Amino acid sequence: MSQRTKQAQPLRSSEPIDDKSRIWSSLAPHASLPKDTEDIIEEATKPLEDIRDAMSRPHVQKSLNNNMLEIMAWDLMELMTTENDYNQHIRRFLNILLGDDPDTAHLELIDSNNMQDVSLRDQLMQLVQESLSRSDEFLYRVSESRDRVAFAIEQRTQLKSQLDKVAANATKRRD
Repeated sequence: MSQRTKQAQPLRSSEPIDDKSRIWSSLAPHASLPKDTEDIIEEATKPLEDIRDAMSRPHVQKSLNNNMLEIMAWDLMELMTTENDYNQHIRRFLNILLGDDPDTAHLELIDSNNMQDVSLRDQLMQLVQESLSRSDEFLYRVSESRDRVAFAIEQRTQLKSQLDKVAANATKRRD
């Protein structure tokens, strides 16, 4: 069967769409990697000879100079700001339901003589309190995550500074 005939026929589910574009094929699970991928892996796993060697490797430079951690920290801060605004609305609503809001305390929102209204208010307050509790927990966890990302940024900055100093000293010694 020629290539043209095979392409004109519909593909069977067991046939791969394009073997050449895949790194791994189910028909040949132990197929070799493309040459450029092998070169990248070999370069990344080659033993370091000295600090200058580490600083000259592109993947080390990319790791030390990328701004993904800063972007994550920024996004987490934006998320915290948005969630905090939502949290404040929930708190205000709960204060209104409890009658603790000074702006609405003079209003009687629920007829305390009507047990059905009181029961519904209690159910609503429970739901609002659960929502507030979940929002508080979410804020706590996002804040903890942002703190850890900020710590990783600081560690990366310190590591880069130390590597630069060691590399500079190694260069002076060789000269």
